[in-house]
Amino acid sequence: MPKPGGRGRYLGLILGLAMPSAVPLFAPGSAVLSAQAVGDQPPRWQLAGAFVRRDSAGIRRFLAPDVMIWPPAPDTARRGSAAIAYFQRLALSSSVSRSAFRPRTIRPDGAYLVEQGDWTFTYGRTRVSARYDLRWRRVNDRWRVSFLRWDLFR
Repeated sequence: MPKPGGRGRYLGLILGLAMPSAVPLFAPGSAVLSAQAVGDQPPRWQLAGAFVRRDSAGIRRFLAPDVMIWPPAPDTARRGSAAIAYFQRLALSSSVSRSAFRPRTIRPDGAYLVEQGDWTFTYGRTRVSARYDLRWRRVNDRWRVSFLRWDLFR
């Protein structure tokens, strides 16, 4: 039996299952593409978790071999193995205790799933966020990041 006031969660889940193209299951307020997109979301929380755990093998698993990583200035964009190594070094040198990609919009663009939102980090008692642009692409039947750009964290 649901707790008082808990009906909204169950109703949302039921509506989400009944109408997947109208009700987002992954982030309130985000655009949902189709029933397939809802059932097969890219592994954004796993990527964020690999960053927090400083799991370089995990990070590599979620990046396409030809990924472009575009950090804010003064850093420069990198592609392929240089981008993967840069992102791994960034994770290994961080003291982040929490990380989350919070999409605001998600839309298809040919072979890509284009996502824009806020990337948040917590370290110690400090929480910062930055806008990000991310493109997911299927590589060997798995979602992988093919492009990631973010602004300065504030």
